[in-house]
Amino acid sequence: MYNDGFVNNVYPNLISSRALKTAKQRTLMAISLFMLMFSAPIIRLTQIMIMNCPTERHRVSELLSPPIISRADIVDRNRHIIATSLPTVSLYACPHEIIDVPEAITKICNVFKEIDPEQLQKKLSATKTFVWIKRHLSPRQEQAVLNQGIPGLHFLKTEKRVYPDKNLLSHVLGGTDIDNIGIAGIEKVFDEGLRSSEAPLTLSINMKVQHAVRDELQNSMNEFGAIGGAAIVMKVSTGEIMAMASIPDFDPNKNSDPRDKSRFNLTTSSAIEPGSSAKIFNTAMALETGRITPFTRFDARNPLQIGRFTVHDFKPKSSFLSVEEILKFSSNIGSAKIALDVGASAQKKFFQQIGALDPIYCELPDVQHPLYPRNWSNASAATISFGHGIALAPLHLLTIFAGIVNGGTMTYPTLLKRTSPYSEKKIISSKTSKQIRALLRIAVVSGTNKQADVPGYQVGGKSGTAEKQSGGRYLKHSNYCAFMGAFPIMSPEYAIYVILDDPKASKKTYGYATAGWNANPTAARIIKRIGPLLGVMIPSITENLDLRAVLEER
Repeated sequence: MYNDGFVNNVYPNLISSRALKTAKQRTLMAISLFMLMFSAPIIRLTQIMIMNCPTERHRVSELLSPPIISRADIVDRNRHIIATSLPTVSLYACPHEIIDVPEAITKICNVFKEIDPEQLQKKLSATKTFVWIKRHLSPRQEQAVLNQGIPGLHFLKTEKRVYPDKNLLSHVLGGTDIDNIGIAGIEKVFDEGLRSSEAPLTLSINMKVQHAVRDELQNSMNEFGAIGGAAIVMKVSTGEIMAMASIPDFDPNKNSDPRDKSRFNLTTSSAIEPGSSAKIFNTAMALETGRITPFTRFDARNPLQIGRFTVHDFKPKSSFLSVEEILKFSSNIGSAKIALDVGASAQKKFFQQIGALDPIYCELPDVQHPLYPRNWSNASAATISFGHGIALAPLHLLTIFAGIVNGGTMTYPTLLKRTSPYSEKKIISSKTSKQIRALLRIAVVSGTNKQADVPGYQVGGKSGTAEKQSGGRYLKHSNYCAFMGAFPIMSPEYAIYVILDDPKASKKTYGYATAGWNANPTAARIIKRIGPLLGVMIPSITENLDLRAVLEER
């Protein structure tokens, strides 16, 4: 009974107490859940508005600003860095966060004197949520901005493309814009690959050779009063370009007008008449016929009249000249007689065969197409035989020349490091190639190209002087002067092309402004400097080779 009475009397109170307790617990649980639901956004909002969390600020800025463009390095064949990207910070503003715009303008312009206050006013008064103030700040500039304590200004991590060697390889590398996107040269051609890979892009360029080439080219421009110049060194067996210089040049670290003349790459973007250097091609054509030998003679006693044109020699020999002598003494009359003997149509076919009439490509954009007459007449054949009436880019000329001396196999040029040719084309026979090599050595040893000789490197080649054109007319006292050659010529390893734009006559050149007096010595000085860098060794079997015996071989 006790138990029953206890239960009957106490249990109702116990039930009531438990119900109250349960209600309290549920109420507390509901309140807790409510607070839990709203605590996360409250805390986050507190971080953003009160604590000014850098992580969130950066996340927001990344949504508002352009993405950071990272680029792989560019290196030369010896892994020397020639283009890289360095981390920097850039300054931007959120105009709606700026409390006092006039004060902000004053403070910003105190740090950056080059910023126009009126332009800055327009930026900060815009309805945009993001505007650039200054790109790629130095650490000192960054600290100066921080010291101003301007609300609404923020920093964003960015990258800046840097070229440690400045002008040295500007026309090859090209450059990027302020957003690190390639806009010219190698940077433009390989833009996508450089942005999608961490592996460096390795060029064929040897920067030690590049430095020597550009240095000597600039020295010669100063010495001979030239307004411009260019030089290319190519490895004959692979087509790799070891050096490519064009002056005027520019510093790719600085933003300059793309229309500025310093941006013009003379080696690839120009079409230049080769002058007497074309006699190499004309001679190869003659030998390829099989009926003309190095000893076949042509009458060069008198000027040659073709229609309204008269062909003269610069220094006439007034005699019959062999093919060997025509090249050796650079006879225009003899070359024209060879062309007319072979025939205009056969000459055009040969120039097509060696690739002189088709575009040539390398990894640089905008390589100039060749220019030649639509109507390839006898007059055209005569003038083209000594390098007038046809125009090619220096890189194009050197590529054909390298093929002629490379056993007759033309290797297409490349700016990428390779161990074997990218592509090859047979353009002349091995026999003709060997004879041309001997003739070019004779032209340097005892012909009009003596100033191109470098003891110990067995240079062979041919100079060329061509009058510049303006408005479709030739300028009588303004020339392109060039030398095209190879070394060591009987086993060629490297081909070289040097050109000076409008060099001047002087007492030192005895009043001449032709290639023999300026381009030839320039090439010699370059070869003398780069030969040791390239490790060129003359094979003993060709060091004292009987050149005439080579010409007499059948």
